[in-house]
Amino acid sequence: MAKPISRPNPIQEKPDSYSRYLPHFILIALAFVLYCNTLFYGYVLDDAIVIKDNAFTKKGFDGLADIFKYDSFTGFFGVQKTLVAGGRYRPFSIATFAVEYQLFGGFNPFVSRLINILLYGFTGVILMVIFQRLLATKADKKWLLTIPFLTAILFISHPIHTEVVANIKGRDEIFSLLFSLISLWCALLYLDRKKFYYIALSGFWFFIGLLSKENAIMFLFIIPLTVYFFTSQPLKKVFTMAAILLVPALLFIFIRYKVLGYLNSPELPKELLNNPFLFATFGQKIGTVLYTLGLYVKLLFLPFPLTHDYYPYHIPLVDLMDLKSVISFILYAAMGVYALIKIRKKELVSFGIIFYLSTLFIVSNLLFSVGTFMNERFVYMPSVGFVLVLSFIIVEIVPKYIKSEKLRPMVLNGLVLLILVPFGIKTFVRNFAWKDDFTLFTTDVKISENSLKCTTSAGGKYMEKAQAEQDPGEKEKDFQLALKYLNQATSIYPYNNNSLILLGNTLVFYKADYKAAISQYLKVLAFDPYDKNAYSNLFKVIAMLEDAKEIDYKMNVLHGINKINPENGDANYLLGKLYGQYKGNLDSAEYFLVKATKLSPENPLPYKDLGIVYGMRKNYGAALQSFQAALKLDPKDTQVQQNIEITNHLISQ
Repeated sequence: MAKPISRPNPIQEKPDSYSRYLPHFILIALAFVLYCNTLFYGYVLDDAIVIKDNAFTKKGFDGLADIFKYDSFTGFFGVQKTLVAGGRYRPFSIATFAVEYQLFGGFNPFVSRLINILLYGFTGVILMVIFQRLLATKADKKWLLTIPFLTAILFISHPIHTEVVANIKGRDEIFSLLFSLISLWCALLYLDRKKFYYIALSGFWFFIGLLSKENAIMFLFIIPLTVYFFTSQPLKKVFTMAAILLVPALLFIFIRYKVLGYLNSPELPKELLNNPFLFATFGQKIGTVLYTLGLYVKLLFLPFPLTHDYYPYHIPLVDLMDLKSVISFILYAAMGVYALIKIRKKELVSFGIIFYLSTLFIVSNLLFSVGTFMNERFVYMPSVGFVLVLSFIIVEIVPKYIKSEKLRPMVLNGLVLLILVPFGIKTFVRNFAWKDDFTLFTTDVKISENSLKCTTSAGGKYMEKAQAEQDPGEKEKDFQLALKYLNQATSIYPYNNNSLILLGNTLVFYKADYKAAISQYLKVLAFDPYDKNAYSNLFKVIAMLEDAKEIDYKMNVLHGINKINPENGDANYLLGKLYGQYKGNLDSAEYFLVKATKLSPENPLPYKDLGIVYGMRKNYGAALQSFQAALKLDPKDTQVQQNIEITNHLISQ
């Protein structure tokens, strides 16, 4: 049981420097050892959104204002998009990437990764220091088997954190927890030293944590809860601290509202990859959420297998009364009941459970949709509660069952090593998957084989590799894997633009099966008539077909496009050209070409071919106007220049 504390911080006592600072060094060194193999990796996964392809980040210092001014996706897309419910406003970590870009003269993933590792190690240190303060644990030579040190070292070594540390973008998670913990530390200093300066600092760091990621908001509850559990402060003092911390919380909410225009989008995206419950019943949604909550517990105890992708349908939809969801409900209900029963006794296990449940709740999909079924990074903050309870069990519970005082240290040290060594090995090995996008996608697709996103990503990367491959055998192998995963993606969900387009592209490059590729692009346009990539690829592949033999097929396809989207200028242009060049139907040619000039006034080709149609009809005045319009758009077109000369000559006769 955690004993209430009402005396000064015991760390202020004067242990020898070796005992005092060695644990700090071990934690930071362990973080470095476990993640040193990531230092020379490049940018991976979502790093493109916030770093590599982010227009604001690439401006360095000049981009800082825009980073704080707009949604976190705006620098990547160029416009503010509602891709996920509630939008995303996490400017602080993105701002640090812009600062790095400025200071190091461009992108430097080594520096970014090193900073992540150091921040992660320091998170372990502050975690240890806080619980040394809360549990009145002296920094003496017996720190190895203390709850604070075990909590920190288990946190640092846990493999479920690899996504946060090995993915540079995960700095938002690191910052959010780190600054929230610093805020808690400052609040504790305020209680010890009674100076308002410290509570002001607590509010400041809490605000920075919120600017890093929104889930820091849970420390508005965690900090007062900690004061209640571990001090003898009256409830009035606890509520006063909560009220003070409410000020930066409300300031953040106000800024977020001004930037995004809403607190939470009332309408969820109509796209499966951003709304995994798009086709789920209410019972399936709740059942699946409960199931994923159970998976989090499983991964905390047994972090295998790990994957970056829990998108539909790696996690299957589960009914509310399914055994998996029922078991998870019973587990969480038991945790909640135990925590509430023991809360008055201020037991450490109760605190750890409440910490875990409260910080997980905000990303559980129960409060609002987070855009995916689950993610390992979502349990980064809640894992503090888990490792705290695990440390308590090792230090306080297990020794009660070891009667021999001589054997007790050996057994406990052995138990700790039995946990830490597999955790450390798994962490180090898992990091290799984060080398680059190709390695990550093609590694994790073996785990997330039913994920639309992962199969699509792996298929696309295999296609890219096949195109660059020089060895015929390897090229064939890569193309076959590309087809395998892209076909798998379309079978999981047949209405995803990206997987269908990539499948079409693979059919072109691998099989030269142009008609099959066109069929995939048309499937996209059937449910998304304005997809620019589908149109672009489709027109390129149509041009690859031999005109003389495939004229009727081409025209049928183009007429089909015209029915889907009559306002597409390219389709109208190609129809006009084919009617005039191959069918000799000047009326239809003129109709479609005139329409194309109106729909695509910046394209010189419809004007050029329309001039030829008018010339064939001996309407030389209209032909000259069309040729002149084409030349204005493309002054270097020598053929149009010749046509103008010929037309002027015909007019002058």
